[in-house]
Amino acid sequence: MNQNTFSSRDKESAVAEMVEALRVSQNASDMMDEAFSSLLRINRTDSRCLDIVHRLGRITAGDLARMSGLTTGAVTTVVDRLEQAGYLRRIRDTEDRRKVFLEATERANRLAEAVYGQISEVGQRRMGDMNIEDIIRVTRFLHINAHINKSLSDALREVCAAENDEDDPLKVAKAFATHMRSHSDTVDKGVDDIICGKTPE
Repeated sequence: MNQNTFSSRDKESAVAEMVEALRVSQNASDMMDEAFSSLLRINRTDSRCLDIVHRLGRITAGDLARMSGLTTGAVTTVVDRLEQAGYLRRIRDTEDRRKVFLEATERANRLAEAVYGQISEVGQRRMGDMNIEDIIRVTRFLHINAHINKSLSDALREVCAAENDEDDPLKVAKAFATHMRSHSDTVDKGVDDIICGKTPE
């Protein structure tokens, strides 16, 4: 069927179904991350920070704070715990001894490969019939979803901080919705950048 034969109602229904499927997928991912955190005997915040470092290979504590949404003080505490647990190490820059990088240890890398590597293996087996164009579209969609969620979570924290004396969560949520309606251009620009091929952070 030609795409032009679909009505706007069909598209609204398809988008709603896609969002629902994404929520289910995110919940399943959350359950997987929780199980991995339990395996490592660390809390979810520490696990999330470890995942960021593992994914990027080597970053500074400042970058980790920015990407995790934590304060620099909180990140220092997280890094101390992960270092003590044997999952993270601090590496001094050979050119600037004042600069310190964070790296996942070999133990953390082996654990991540043994567990999360299974997702890649299953994906290679079961999604091998997808053509490259479909894979690119799905990847772009995932980047867009990550950008939207990151933008909204940053904004929600900002509104919560501004409304810290407000005891009614619904009132704060409505303030957040109003805030987003007046700041939608910022989110949309990020989406446009991803669609145009700009690599997201």
